[in-house]
Amino acid sequence: MYKKILIIADIEGSTGCSSYEASSFNTGLWYDACIEMSLDVNAVVRRLFDNGAEKIYVKDFHRTGYNLLPELVDKRAQIIHGYKKGPVPGIGDVYDAEAVMFIGMHASSGSGAFLAHTLTSKYSGIFANGRRVSELQLFASSMFRFSLRPVFFSGCDIACSEALEDIPGIDVFPIIKDNTGFIKNENCREQLAGAAAESAANTSALPYMMESPFNVELRMRDGEKRAEKISRRWGLHSGGDRIFFTASGFDEFYDMLIRLTYFTPVTAVFPASALCLFNLYGRAGLSIVRFKRRSKIKKLLKVSSFSSD
Repeated sequence: MYKKILIIADIEGSTGCSSYEASSFNTGLWYDACIEMSLDVNAVVRRLFDNGAEKIYVKDFHRTGYNLLPELVDKRAQIIHGYKKGPVPGIGDVYDAEAVMFIGMHASSGSGAFLAHTLTSKYSGIFANGRRVSELQLFASSMFRFSLRPVFFSGCDIACSEALEDIPGIDVFPIIKDNTGFIKNENCREQLAGAAAESAANTSALPYMMESPFNVELRMRDGEKRAEKISRRWGLHSGGDRIFFTASGFDEFYDMLIRLTYFTPVTAVFPASALCLFNLYGRAGLSIVRFKRRSKIKKLLKVSSFSSD
């Protein structure tokens, strides 16, 4: 069993995210989804510790990077908020983790799944060498040089099918929701925790890397004018609603994708400053969650223990 585990946590595939509004910053449904996401992570963390894990690092990786409420997660886990420049883009340090689990994820842009997107909803599809690209592929590949094994993935059924197709040997747990966006199975959270704990013994999944070189096609949701504007800004080729570029290796590919998605040529010159401002924005949002849902959080803290006792 892997004793040191990194968890990448997202909100769309969590048990409490019922709609786009619930995944959107500073909405009433988002406040509740943050609490439910925290409780999902807590259930997984506690089960992993019960089964012998020694260290667990949880990276909050949705939107602002500030969605998880540490007070609602077992104190033995280390919660990592915000975005870092490196050593792993966005994620930062992977510490001494041996395996990585992806909790509450979603499917790729263009898949037609629940709240599907890759990095941002501005893309209707991202393709590399003719194959669609998911966040799981990007994040797992970004950690390849640290030999982390992607052992577990949870999200909607389509996202889980993509994960099985992309990562040989990965274990998955589908979070099935009805047509209102709410989970059908009231025992889903505990079953999720059990499945994640079992995957800590998964030796079939090896460190993953996307195949290079990369011939990349980005399909813009907002059409030809948007594609032309962004391609001109970065000196790339476009045609119709698509932007094209090539990269010899993954680092070059991912760096360009991050620049196109999150930066302009001006802000890319000062990425540390841009990230600092964005992280301040995220911290403010989490403070709003605590204020808006203070009664609910207080009640949960009264009835449940989030200590290691």
